[in-house]
Amino acid sequence: MRLKTLLIREVIRRTAKKRLRLAPDVFSLRAELDRLKEGKPPRVYKERIDSELLGGVRVEKVMPAFSTRMASVSSVIIYLHGGAWVVGAPEEFRSITTRLAAMTGATVYAPSYRLAPEHPFPAGLDDCETVYDMLCQRGIPPSRIVLAGDSAGGNLVFALALRLKRKQKPLPAALIGLSPCTDLTASGRSFKRNRWRDALLPAERLNDCIAAYCPGDDLHSPEISPLFGDLSHLPPVFLQVSNNEILLDDSVRMAKNIKASGGQVNLEVWKGLWHVWQVMPDKVPEAQRAIEGIARFILTVLRSDHSEEGGLR
Repeated sequence: MRLKTLLIREVIRRTAKKRLRLAPDVFSLRAELDRLKEGKPPRVYKERIDSELLGGVRVEKVMPAFSTRMASVSSVIIYLHGGAWVVGAPEEFRSITTRLAAMTGATVYAPSYRLAPEHPFPAGLDDCETVYDMLCQRGIPPSRIVLAGDSAGGNLVFALALRLKRKQKPLPAALIGLSPCTDLTASGRSFKRNRWRDALLPAERLNDCIAAYCPGDDLHSPEISPLFGDLSHLPPVFLQVSNNEILLDDSVRMAKNIKASGGQVNLEVWKGLWHVWQVMPDKVPEAQRAIEGIARFILTVLRSDHSEEGGLR
């Protein structure tokens, strides 16, 4: 790890994590995050960014700036943003979505799914399902759709896949989770072991957000904690996580359970980084490399499918 990355990690620990830990409730947490964003200059992207409604759900649509043969025009990435189910918006993750569009040639749809506590479970998951269904109805084959997301968005990726399977709907081509929260019971050992090593996530605030997201629900429900679901017959899975995170075991155990269920999974554990470091590719070289790895995985999956259809070889 480069010295610059180490310095950024410690700045995050002393600023963002400290302020998030001191937030007494979800609404204060939102206010703190808004303050952290203050003063940041607007960014101009070469990718085309539009907004539209899919089944009543607002989505941000990111399209590559230049035509490419890397993926067909029908290829789609649905990116579900993080924010512990209570904060966040697609525009805050353009550093990831624009790069994925540019690197793969796919169109990225990032839903503005409803947030808790105003809209607790299953509202956000319902919105993600609606967007998936609407794209399928538009003629996008599920085999050309990749589901990706970070943190709470990663949770929704796997929750949605399990819901689609339960409803016997066609599954997407692949599932991608960046530090996904797969166990809302917080039973993983890393939740306590990495409590002080994690440079961004305060464990106590995550517990508050879980309580806001699914109050009174069974935390072992597969659509809340996908780790406890039937993980057989899922499409190929790609996971990235840092060894310093409180959510490390959420990815490690998820990968183990998928393999035990006969599935295909690639788990990358990066050393010394922080929760969803991929959102900082302009400043952190490891973030850029991580996104490049995600793009390679997506292209491999989509090219394989296209080859089977008699297309790109």
